[in-house]
Amino acid sequence: MRGTPLTDEDLMKTAALYQQYAVVKDAIAASGLKRIQFYVHLKMAKARGLMGDDVGRRPTGPRPLGPTIPDRATTRQRDELLALRKALKDAHREADVADIIREIVGDVANTVRDLPPWMHEPAQRVKGKPMPEVPVTVITDLHLGERVEREEVNGFNEYNMAVAEERLERYANTVVHLCRHHHLAGTYPGAVVCLGGDNVSGGLHPELKATDEEEVIPASIKAVDWLAGILHRFADTFGRLYVPCVAGNHGRGTAKPEFKRYYKKNFDWLIYQMLVRHFADDRRIQFDIRPSNDVNFRVYNTRYLLLHGDMLGVKGGDGIIGSLGPIMRGEVKRSGQSAALGTPFDKLIMGHWHQRLWLPRAIVAGSPKGFDEYSKNQLGAKPDRPTQPLWFEHPAHGMTAHWDVYVDKKPAPATEWVAWTTKGGVA
Repeated sequence: MRGTPLTDEDLMKTAALYQQYAVVKDAIAASGLKRIQFYVHLKMAKARGLMGDDVGRRPTGPRPLGPTIPDRATTRQRDELLALRKALKDAHREADVADIIREIVGDVANTVRDLPPWMHEPAQRVKGKPMPEVPVTVITDLHLGERVEREEVNGFNEYNMAVAEERLERYANTVVHLCRHHHLAGTYPGAVVCLGGDNVSGGLHPELKATDEEEVIPASIKAVDWLAGILHRFADTFGRLYVPCVAGNHGRGTAKPEFKRYYKKNFDWLIYQMLVRHFADDRRIQFDIRPSNDVNFRVYNTRYLLLHGDMLGVKGGDGIIGSLGPIMRGEVKRSGQSAALGTPFDKLIMGHWHQRLWLPRAIVAGSPKGFDEYSKNQLGAKPDRPTQPLWFEHPAHGMTAHWDVYVDKKPAPATEWVAWTTKGGVA
């Protein structure tokens, strides 16, 4: 309309819109005018006597709603539609993530597969030989990717990817050697290999992000390769393997611990799914991976609960008694909870604390990483050699023997088999 004289009809249209709409901006939008133009039209309409004295003031009484203003029901429907669209978009996003994971690990289940027949068969005793026992061992707290500098722990330990590979190889060789040559060789119905989590460092803390040798994804790939090699070796040695798996805190993909869908936000879970896929056609190996992130199982008459150890419901520990205090308190809490859930156990199996302990109601695994800067500077703990546990279950007597499987290099052997104290010192 710029450059064209405004007629009374033009001004009355603008005034009518002003009277019709309860909200000025809606009237302006309906007019097609700019805001300043709309008010100029109103002033001109007033000056020509085409409308009342209420120009510029909104009426105090109710105004009828115009046809383009949605009523309350329509507004609710629109809000519901927007909420549904957002929920659908989020669902599509989660489905995309799930599809990516399936492409990597295959369409595998998170629970126990159909149990192979050998898991139901009783162990057969060979005439003239002892009752068959079951070896049980734990692989936990590898912390692949983390680096421990020898100079920072006074030369007692060193850890990196090369050392980790060497220690895992030594662990597998030692377990096989002990079982073949030191304990009822050739009579095992199978073996239990517990995977206890914290397979990778994961850059969990800022200092780890700054000093880790490997990022979490390449470290996870190495974990799959090395664990698969160990399980192949054990399957060839023992014939049958039951492999319960739990995730640890270092593999989590969140800055702080979360409790819903905990296992699916964890690189340990991804590592286990890739192992399941790797051994999909090998019926000798039975994995057990559960959404609860703990596994109840039984070896002969002994009931076990495998968990990582970071969620005992307790905190604490120091350089004097180490993790003993919180572990004992945590065992009591877990025992009560498990009994209430109808899943009582006789012994806990855990890692996390990096301290080897053989307790009446708990077996706590050490770490192949060994003594590190945190143990030295924060806890003031005494240095200890890196180990993983191995023990044997008898059908009648339960645990008959246990070993600390040392995974570092052997120290220099002693030259005397015994010595005793005299008044002047050791003879």
